Amino acid sequence: MKALVIGSAPAFAFAFAFAFAFALALGLALAPAAFAQSGHDSGGHGGGRTTSNGEAVAASGTVDAVDAASRKLTLSHGPIKALGWPSMTMDFAVADNVDLSSLKPGAEVDFTLTRGADGLYMIDSLTK
Repeated sequence: MKALVIGSAPAFAFAFAFAFAFALALGLALAPAAFAQSGHDSGGHGGGRTTSNGEAVAASGTVDAVDAASRKLTLSHGPIKALGWPSMTMDFAVADNVDLSSLKPGAEVDFTLTRGADGLYMIDSLTK
């Protein structure tokens, strides 16, 4: 059996194959986290499941940021089983009828989501 000599073609091929396998494994390990965050800063979430009858979906979470001028909330919510969503932090558009004037970061809230014609979910009711 021949020893691999640093700088030789077989040594380079082995190192390249090892680096490629490592990068692939790392990418696969990180893919779920990247997928979970994709699309969550665009005012709603278009992925996941929809309810079978189009009803509002109830959830709860913690307010992280309020942008009253843009009618957006950043919430850290628990799992939303009806939609197949895990716990995560995301931005949501907020319906005009929801009062944002007294909301502050850190507030625990219950809210309902409805899916708009654009496929994105919007907060249509909210209570502290």
